[in-house]
Amino acid sequence: MNVLARVFPPALLALNGLIYLGIGWLFSVDVVAWFEVVGVDLRSDMGYTELRAVYGGFMLALGAFLLVCALRHKSYASAGVLLLVFTYAGLVAARSWGVLVEQAYNATVLQIYISEWLALVLSIAAWFCLKRQN
Repeated sequence: MNVLARVFPPALLALNGLIYLGIGWLFSVDVVAWFEVVGVDLRSDMGYTELRAVYGGFMLALGAFLLVCALRHKSYASAGVLLLVFTYAGLVAARSWGVLVEQAYNATVLQIYISEWLALVLSIAAWFCLKRQN
C-alpha cells in the first residue's frame, strides 16, 4: 500500500481538527470581532450568543471529534473523513448560493469559499484513499 494513501486520511483529519478547534475557540472568545471580519452585524446580543454557540461550540466539538478520528485511525477514520466530505459539500453548496446567486460576498468570504472547495477535494481524495485500503 502506498504510504501517502495510508498517512493522508489521518493527517487530513488531524489538520482539520486543529483548524476547527482554533476557529471554534476564536468564535467562542470574541464572536463580535470575527463576525465583523466577514461583514456580519447583528441587532442584539442574543444573536451573538446564538452564533457563539453554533460557530464556537459546534466547531470546538467538531474539531475534538476529528482529532479523535485521527488518533484512532483504524476505528474512526472512515467516519471522520465521511463527515468532512459531507460538511464541506454542505458548506460549498450553501456558500455557492450566496456567492454565485445572491452576489453577497467580500474578499474574506471569497477566501473562505476557495478554501472550502479545496477542503472538499482533499476530503474526497482522503475518502478514496480509505476505500483503497479496504
